[in-house]
Amino acid sequence: MLALLAPAAANAQEADTEASGGIAEIIVTAQKRDENLQRTPAAVTAVNGDLLVASGIKDLSAAQEIVPGARFHQEGNTTQVFLRGIGSNLDFANVEPSVSFNFNGVNIPREATSVPLFDIERFEVLPGPQGTLYGRSAIGGTVNVAFKRPEFENGGNAALEIGNYDLIHGTVVGNAKLSEQLALRVGVDYAYRDGYMETGSDSQDDISGRVGLLYDNNEGFSLYWWGNTTHKNGNTSNLVNKGSRLVVDANGNPVRDAGGNLQFVFDENAFLRDRPWDDLRPGVLAETAPFGQPTPSTQNYENYATGLQIDAELSDTVSLTNITGYVYLDAETEVYWLGVLPAYKLDQYRMLSNELRISGDSDKLKWLVGLFAYRNKGVGQAIVGTAVGPGGPAIPGTPFPFFSSNVQSNIMKGGAIFGQATYSVTDRFRVTLGGRYGIDNKKARGIALDDQVSPYTFEKTFRRFDYKAGLEYDAADRVMLYATYQTGYQPGTFNEVVDLPGRTNLVKTGKMKGISGGFKARFLDNRLQINNEAFFYVYSDLAIQAYDASKLYNEIFNAGNVEIPGNQLDILFQPVPDTKLNLSISYVHARNKDFITPAGQNFNGLSGPYAADWTIGGGFSQDFHLGGGYLRAAADARYESEWFADFVHNPGTRQKPYAKLNASLTYYSEDERWNIGIWGKNLTNEAVIAATAAAGIPGPATAYLSPPHTFGLRAGLNF
Repeated sequence: MLALLAPAAANAQEADTEASGGIAEIIVTAQKRDENLQRTPAAVTAVNGDLLVASGIKDLSAAQEIVPGARFHQEGNTTQVFLRGIGSNLDFANVEPSVSFNFNGVNIPREATSVPLFDIERFEVLPGPQGTLYGRSAIGGTVNVAFKRPEFENGGNAALEIGNYDLIHGTVVGNAKLSEQLALRVGVDYAYRDGYMETGSDSQDDISGRVGLLYDNNEGFSLYWWGNTTHKNGNTSNLVNKGSRLVVDANGNPVRDAGGNLQFVFDENAFLRDRPWDDLRPGVLAETAPFGQPTPSTQNYENYATGLQIDAELSDTVSLTNITGYVYLDAETEVYWLGVLPAYKLDQYRMLSNELRISGDSDKLKWLVGLFAYRNKGVGQAIVGTAVGPGGPAIPGTPFPFFSSNVQSNIMKGGAIFGQATYSVTDRFRVTLGGRYGIDNKKARGIALDDQVSPYTFEKTFRRFDYKAGLEYDAADRVMLYATYQTGYQPGTFNEVVDLPGRTNLVKTGKMKGISGGFKARFLDNRLQINNEAFFYVYSDLAIQAYDASKLYNEIFNAGNVEIPGNQLDILFQPVPDTKLNLSISYVHARNKDFITPAGQNFNGLSGPYAADWTIGGGFSQDFHLGGGYLRAAADARYESEWFADFVHNPGTRQKPYAKLNASLTYYSEDERWNIGIWGKNLTNEAVIAATAAAGIPGPATAYLSPPHTFGLRAGLNF
């Protein structure tokens, strides 16, 4: 039964059928070189772009459905990313991401990750620390997205979706061969959708464009330039009240106390409205909206990213790669509602990075060395009690507006030297060693949050050496055993207060060490694939934070010790070319072992935010040959055990265990030039919380919500 419960795309092992009818090989670049997934000693999830489209995955938040032990969810224009219990759940400028996100090898800031995933070659997730190859802010893992490169042929494709909430989603991509050595690829993606919320919030009116230019002299030298832009004109999501319900009498009338006030009772799983996505306060609930009814959120969002990759073969065994990237982001949410509190959010980034790598490949030795440098200048502000920016009016009779973050300048810059080598001791036994030395400097200024008046400054340089050691052994032709020990780090940062004697605003560098090991195997003439990885991670001085609207400011703490043992099992079975079954079971036991705050609050024994102990996913697809073409029926589901949205386990922040079900039915023409089908997502209509915090009236929490039940029609054409 479990084999029918999880996304047909949930494992990295998804692929088209080989001519033999067995499971095809997949090439991944998680270790910054092309290699067979089954020969990569790590639990990589890799999905090709066609499967993303077929699974209805349009952005990073939707991709969590296909990644074991992961939480990807929206927080306004931010996508929070958690892998195996590690992530950052405040989208403030002084909070470093714990999982690295990259487009074509270019690091992308957090607020720039919520762009459409269209015309994608490959989506890869590498959980666990990646300190050697990826360095800073990859203490929890990395997510890599590769765009489809221009091809030396003329053609293209188009897709159109329509669905409930007046969805209209279209993608058009064209490819042109300009010469024997030059090719061009251009794509446009547009999405329009009414809001999931009663105010009209959580809607889309977004357009993205992409261009790619590839020069290849066919003699070992290529140059690939790409540019991507996204403009959002839809309404970001409001938050809804979570954790309490109105008390009513036997006749359904609201109960009031002696003072005439409405009575509410705590109910962990309750929302104020019967439909959780209803963000209004009608009828008697208007009494709980002292600053007026919530309105549709408004935003100004512009995102530009570009990259240039140069590849050159220096000899038959040595090659060079240089990747330069630049990201420009202006994301301003002029108004959104924390339940019934109006709020404002601003994020600006200007990031330049460059990575130079030289790699070699011989009979016995595969090696890679590189240099990396970056500079990122950011500004971040978050205000509660205003709808028109920092100069907006206060709410009469209250201390509003007040800043929950006010970073006026945050400049991060640094560099690293790194290397990794794998040596074949015998034909079956290999040893890997790697290391990285990095320097990160952070210089910031802003207005202190504890008094909203005093200016603060911060400047600190962080230095770190990380290393990796691994063993691989081929127990049989298609069975590989492996074990890896590696370390990682997250550069220190600052709390938004003045540095005083006896009270530093420094947040120390987070460090980790971890061991993982398992096997990758294929059986039954390449029709059954079983991969398993066990891991044990120990984090020290891990930066942990949470938002609580009742506090003057939300301090970032260093947890002394957090331990995460776990296991990930992925199974893919393809008994015949037309039938695929898959199952993924992830167990992650993230617990604080030594986390006592300076004020004496003890959080030992609690799980971290967004860390479900169990994630089970699986699914199937079956092809039926009809009229020269074929009809594909597919279904997938995902189950998660309970988790909390903050480290405090505040009331209202618990997500109860849930299961989501998705399904599709698609007909492909004989030559696969066109297809048409129907799809449905979240058929169980589960109201799953996303970013959630202690706040709200009546509270005790407010929550973003994942999308409700959606369905639609999709058609595609290749030309």
